[in-house]
Amino acid sequence: MATAPGYSAYANTHRSSLSGNALEKEALLKAARLLDYARNNPGDKAALGEALHFNFDLWTIFQAEVTNPDNLLTDVLRQQLLSLSLFMDHSAAKLLNGIDTHTLQAMIDVNRTLASPASP
Repeated sequence: MATAPGYSAYANTHRSSLSGNALEKEALLKAARLLDYARNNPGDKAALGEALHFNFDLWTIFQAEVTNPDNLLTDVLRQQLLSLSLFMDHSAAKLLNGIDTHTLQAMIDVNRTLASPASP
């Protein structure tokens, strides 16, 4: 997915000013954008690969965080996030066989929902 030349500099500066929840929400929105682009461009295998790679890395970080014994989230929330992480893993594996718009949309919806202002 090509970006304007100045966008990368802006994005790096913007990202460096974020922390905690804001950074997580920004990453979730980026994952949703990449997945949405791949969904709308089914012939672009590189876009799908980039989207799946970014989403996988993001959810691997979340998975590591929720399984960390020092994590302060409630057990219920940790379990829910771990379930979502496993859903993302299974969905990504399913997409290795090709574009499935329903699976991509589900992944996009999860990322956008968690990034919404009402999410914890």
